[in-house]
Amino acid sequence: MLTIKNPKTFDWANMALSDCCEGNAADSYFTLKLFNLIEEKLIELGMEKLLTQLIMPSLSTFSEMEYEGMGVSELKLLEVGRQLRVANIEEEDELYGFDQVQTSDNLSSNLNLIEVLYTREGSFELYPPDRTGKGSPSVAAPTLKLLLEHIEEELKRRG
Repeated sequence: MLTIKNPKTFDWANMALSDCCEGNAADSYFTLKLFNLIEEKLIELGMEKLLTQLIMPSLSTFSEMEYEGMGVSELKLLEVGRQLRVANIEEEDELYGFDQVQTSDNLSSNLNLIEVLYTREGSFELYPPDRTGKGSPSVAAPTLKLLLEHIEEELKRRG
């Protein structure tokens, strides 16, 4: 299998053909071994029908998508992007309705978000479930998701 340290800086254009062939051969070999293991497990679990009626017929479709790519409507993509931007603006506007959020707060700023959620007196004053490597309260997406789960659990407990 072709393993490189940094794909962003690797010189794919000047890679030796023998290295490319060897990497592709190893990739094919291990993919086949993995397929055989999965096939064996599916048969062992009595799921052979899933393999023969769903997975195998779909392989040609997936291989075409892999080779040719997938058709995407640029107009539809732009429309979905616009809808998401509008929804985000509306959600952010709703946050300014809370007393703990000041109109001068920039909720796109990590520092302001840390103040609003955790540190500013009179803000939400929540306990940060995670911290950054430097010790600051985290406002990364996984942390905010965890925080939301904690809040929802607490609201359920309170009825």
